[in-house]
Amino acid sequence: MKPHPLELLIETYLQEKDITKGSYDLYYTILTQYTRYLKNHKILYAKTNDVKTYLEWKKSQGYSTRWIVHQTSAIKGLYRHLSRNQARLGLPVEYAHDITEQIKSAKVKNRVSKPILTIEQAKQLILSTKNNRTYIWHYRDHAIIYLMLTTGIRSIEVRRARKKDLRRVNNQLLLYIHGKGRQSADDFVKIAPGVEAAIHDYLSKRRDKNPYLFISHSKRTHIPYLSRSFFLTMFKRVLKDAGLEATRVTAHALRHTAATLNLLRGESLESTRQFMRHTNMASTLIYAHHTKRMRDDSENQIDDFIMQEDIFYYSLKCSTLLKWRESLEKPPFRSLK
Repeated sequence: MKPHPLELLIETYLQEKDITKGSYDLYYTILTQYTRYLKNHKILYAKTNDVKTYLEWKKSQGYSTRWIVHQTSAIKGLYRHLSRNQARLGLPVEYAHDITEQIKSAKVKNRVSKPILTIEQAKQLILSTKNNRTYIWHYRDHAIIYLMLTTGIRSIEVRRARKKDLRRVNNQLLLYIHGKGRQSADDFVKIAPGVEAAIHDYLSKRRDKNPYLFISHSKRTHIPYLSRSFFLTMFKRVLKDAGLEATRVTAHALRHTAATLNLLRGESLESTRQFMRHTNMASTLIYAHHTKRMRDDSENQIDDFIMQEDIFYYSLKCSTLLKWRESLEKPPFRSLK
């Protein structure tokens, strides 16, 4: 297939933008997907309706509104740049007009309640991905699902994770992560024993020298880390295999699920805030751990809470323990003289 005129123009456009490497990669991924669509549909010079049709097609594929907003912004930015610099770059007259000028971005509603998994569904998903392991990518998917459900880490943090980021401190395995908006692994989550076993099973089957913790095992890709679209495809598959398609949850919903389960098991809002890392930490945690965070055992407790065999027994045990503690707090009877 012949190269599309936009392919070289995309590189020129991104090189002239003052953006970070992360933003560069994001824009490049989006615009490459768009160009591939034009080539597959034999569209040399797109029109406004072509762009609209592409965005609607992306939306029909199950992509989130936020991702469609990113797509729209990147494509509009490209055509705006080309129209403004058409003469300077010596481009064909087809690029003189900004075809995306009338296209508006969708509005993202931040407060919309999104579906999450119940404790029974979370357990079902973990056990399904574990029991269905046959090929190496099954082992990878199980480890990723288990990790996200017990730590609440984001999909981008999974994609960025490297094998060297796994470190053991005081007999507790930690995964140092590149948090949201961070350029280095200066935050961490605890790895529960079940998750550690899942990761170990996956890595023991790897024979590559790729430094990333989770990678694609498709022969068609040459990038060393998981793509942005990976979670959409993978999550659809594991939900179907687990019989949870009707839940309509997304990969990011695993983060919301982890937070909810942490509250349901009786932890405070402050504990959950620290567990979810909703605020930036004051000091780096690359070589030293935060005292309060290390004392909190949310990851291991959530693992136990999900994987317990009898939820009723767990509740009964907590109730009995509470009564026992209350009895200890009562002052002993004084003997009569």
